[in-house]
Amino acid sequence: MTKRELYQKAYRLLDELTPIKTDCGELCNKACCDSNDVDAGMYLFPGEEVMYRPVPPWLKIEKSDFTYGRNKPVNIAICTEPCERSLRPLACRIFPLTPYIEDNGNMIIKIDPRSAVLCPLARKNADYKLDEEFIDTVVRVFRFLARDKDIRAYILSLSQLIDEEEEYLRSFFQK
Repeated sequence: MTKRELYQKAYRLLDELTPIKTDCGELCNKACCDSNDVDAGMYLFPGEEVMYRPVPPWLKIEKSDFTYGRNKPVNIAICTEPCERSLRPLACRIFPLTPYIEDNGNMIIKIDPRSAVLCPLARKNADYKLDEEFIDTVVRVFRFLARDKDIRAYILSLSQLIDEEEEYLRSFFQK
């Protein structure tokens, strides 16, 4: 399967699903989509940029400082205005979840700890539970995406980044 075919399948499976059955943007005033930081964006998964040819007018794609595998740069999608929902990046479709590779090599889906700053659904004592169909579909999507060696290498690097950020945050709270 080409990268385009992989992402088309992932987008199709996740297209109509959201983290909860209602508009979660009402809980946080769409914080994940409306950043005051003009350079804020979401990492694109390896090869996902093929979904944006030609690049829509509301989107900038830039190389980030984050790398995976053998120093392959990760692209970042920066929305300059509200996106076309059917074209939103995979990271937006699965937010606040993330794929994560554990020390034993198992891949799991978990709440991305970086999302807790923006997303009330990602906080420990959230008033809302994530929709089971949404979670199950994200798991299903990453079962087939992780078979791609570039995507799996990216998920591994992303997992290491998350570990580093969690360790850094823990250092503030441990005495």
